[in-house]
Amino acid sequence: MTAISRTLAPALVLAGLAAGVLTACGSVPAPAPLTIAVTGSMAEPAPWAPVLEDLAVDHALRAADPGDGTVSVVVSTDPEVTEVDLTPLRDASEVEQDPATARRKVLAKTARLRSALTANMPDADGLDLLGTYRRALGTTPADGTIVLVSSGVQTVDPLDVRTLGWDFDAAAVVRDLRGRGLVPDASGRYIEFVGLGIAYGTQPGLPLPAARRITALWRAVCAASGAASCTVRDDGDGVPLLPSASGRPVPVVPVAATPTSCAGTLVVPASVTFAADDATLRAGADRYLKPVADSLRGCPAGRVARITGHTAQVGGGPDGFALSEARARAVRDRLVRLGVDPGLLGPVEGLGSTRPVVDNLPGGVFAEPLARQNRRVEITVTTKEGPDPS
Repeated sequence: MTAISRTLAPALVLAGLAAGVLTACGSVPAPAPLTIAVTGSMAEPAPWAPVLEDLAVDHALRAADPGDGTVSVVVSTDPEVTEVDLTPLRDASEVEQDPATARRKVLAKTARLRSALTANMPDADGLDLLGTYRRALGTTPADGTIVLVSSGVQTVDPLDVRTLGWDFDAAAVVRDLRGRGLVPDASGRYIEFVGLGIAYGTQPGLPLPAARRITALWRAVCAASGAASCTVRDDGDGVPLLPSASGRPVPVVPVAATPTSCAGTLVVPASVTFAADDATLRAGADRYLKPVADSLRGCPAGRVARITGHTAQVGGGPDGFALSEARARAVRDRLVRLGVDPGLLGPVEGLGSTRPVVDNLPGGVFAEPLARQNRRVEITVTTKEGPDPS
């Protein structure tokens, strides 16, 4: 087994445990390879986040032999691969067996990983996540995990967002890539994305609709590449906005508030607008809500926006009704302060965990990446008479 992604997938965990039982003489299997690949441009934050440390530490603590805790680092499309060995060693030939001591030893080495990720500058003029993905796949054997750290705002063909425009359809773009033979083969690898839609430095920040479109694009690319799994970590607050070490200019993609349709449902992830177990909007919530307000102000007469809060499933814990309603009300109040006519905003409701998007308790085990998909506030625009047929 390898990084956290699969510890959160019970079926895979059980498969890994079964494999461990079947190994000769009861030996512990080595962790599968882990690669962290970054685009590292000056148009996005420095490629470091607590989740990367968590993934790397978890990987290293699974080491059975010296060198098992090595993490491969790929920077953009550069051919050189940096190997950072985080294996907790008792001596030159033996891995530390005491869990607390092993963790301390691994944590003491993570500064090397951070340096490898943030100090190396990409030798490229554009932000090329597709090329970085392909490079990481060439480095990582089957059954390995690849963590791609990037804003995803590509400025290199064939996925140059300046050419695609912000109204692109992710499925259509990927069909075109497949038709041209440009989708890489990720068979057997487990893919995780960190930082999608989070621009910084020279690139203007993305409004929520644009950020979600970028996320949809890379989900589609990953699925088309045949990866064993595709996980997007969308908690923007988990990525510190620190300047990149890169000084190589990259093109800027002009950003305007992407219109939100005056029909249908817009999902606002609670992870980027609220702190845990809190209904107070974060300081940066307007980045996501202002484009929504701008769009709602342009809706024709006869529309109504219903706001509904949802929480994750917690298995025997609080039902979340009060928290989800408070969050929905906080979003409504902020939209009014951002200029939306209160008459356009209809009922506010909190449904707790009664309508999950996914089962975040697979096999009865709480899965945080799945739970993040269930924590949300939905803004559904319909006609006042009922659902809009469009």
